[in-house]
Amino acid sequence: MSARASRPNGILAEVGLARIAAVTATVVVAVALQSTVLARLTLLGVIPQLILVVVVCLAFTDGERVGVVTGFFGGLLQDLLLPQSITGLTALVYTLVAFAVGMFRIYAPQDSVLAPVFAVTVATAVAEFGYAAMAIMLGQPWVGLEFTIKVAGLVILYNTLLTPFVYPLVRRVANRYRPERVYRW
Repeated sequence: MSARASRPNGILAEVGLARIAAVTATVVVAVALQSTVLARLTLLGVIPQLILVVVVCLAFTDGERVGVVTGFFGGLLQDLLLPQSITGLTALVYTLVAFAVGMFRIYAPQDSVLAPVFAVTVATAVAEFGYAAMAIMLGQPWVGLEFTIKVAGLVILYNTLLTPFVYPLVRRVANRYRPERVYRW
């Protein structure tokens, strides 16, 4: 009997339960670290967006399907942790950003060290300004362009500095549990 014949059928078997568990654990750890450790390590009152960095790294590594799912759930968890946010807005922004990163990753050199850093930098800028624009459209009080630029600039700086440490870990988890590796005999 070959290994191919003994594989279970279905969508979960195609993706791999170990892979789903590993990606879920990665996002949950990012949420936990962002809401505890990184909440205390602020730079001028701004918290780094580790969840966004993980989501963008997963989208860059695995494409838009993984990015969309992790972006939605990571953003939703972040929305539920923030007391004064519009529930679902971060989830929407992270989903759209992860989709874009997943779609444009084919144009990036695969062995480049700077490509994921650039992807996180651009994705963070789009996410921060996109969140601010959508919050204004949904009736949130406007805090001013200068404040938004200051916060966005600091988050971009923070996330860009975190990426060289986060991306190798996320890539290792993503590569370790690829379906072709899960079922290899």
